[in-house]
Amino acid sequence: MRTTRDVLTEPIARSSATGRGPSRPALAAAALAAVAVLGLTTGCTADAEGAAPTVTITPAPGSVATGSASAEPAETPYASPAVALVRQYLDAAAAGDAAAAWPLLSPESQAAYPSEQQFASAFGRDGTVTAEAAGQLLAAPFTEATAAEGVVTVVSATTEAEADAWLVRESSAGLRIDDAGVPSTGDSVYEWTNPAVGPEDAAVDAGAAPFDDSAPASVSFASPASADAEGPSTVGYPNGLSAWVDGVEIPVDEPVSAGSGREFTIPVGSAPTDGAPRGLTVMWQVGTDPTHFRSSTVLL
Repeated sequence: MRTTRDVLTEPIARSSATGRGPSRPALAAAALAAVAVLGLTTGCTADAEGAAPTVTITPAPGSVATGSASAEPAETPYASPAVALVRQYLDAAAAGDAAAAWPLLSPESQAAYPSEQQFASAFGRDGTVTAEAAGQLLAAPFTEATAAEGVVTVVSATTEAEADAWLVRESSAGLRIDDAGVPSTGDSVYEWTNPAVGPEDAAVDAGAAPFDDSAPASVSFASPASADAEGPSTVGYPNGLSAWVDGVEIPVDEPVSAGSGREFTIPVGSAPTDGAPRGLTVMWQVGTDPTHFRSSTVLL
């Protein structure tokens, strides 16, 4: 193996053999070679027998927390494909670029809209993330949790004023996001009853009641038979929910009758908290389609 000394002295030795001493170009080349060698020696190591060097990679700023109950979640040096896709979606939302956001949605979420133009006109106003919220959430740490037997990755983010989550999964079009908005008419209705913000956190700015932490969180679904629906519902009438608080899965109680529909309660008192705002996400399967999911997130 050539040493730093070999590289430093070799050009000078050649020029000295001519009897003229090192030229300025030779000295410059030697200096550059020294810098290159020193750079290599700080970034790799090799054993005495010439084994391949081991490169040390410095983690990029920021981290992705995994969905576990650990007080100090594991960290990864770079964003996962799921988080990278969500960040791309939020970049589009922050820029108000519906054309860039549309191809990132799963075919099932796209089918919730009559057309791409309809999605563009509703983007950020139908329960999908607003431009202002997207800008805030991009600066927050992301958590990941798996759901539906590993089929779905729930990517969530929470700030002091915003909370949201996105369902990322392999679809017929590749890795995509399930994030359809709330249909304005023609489908079964669901709403958060604690906190009483309606569907998709839509009423927060309208003075909705805050979360009552003396009771479990709750969300209710109206029976499809009670809605003026034509064709299959894009919201559904689930028999069960999965729930996470900032990426940590928590249990959901069995549904109970609520008027003509059903209500789910989610005890969140045992969820880890340090007094900071928490994001509660629920996910459910729409109808009998094993690849069609929805979620809703509220800030507690």
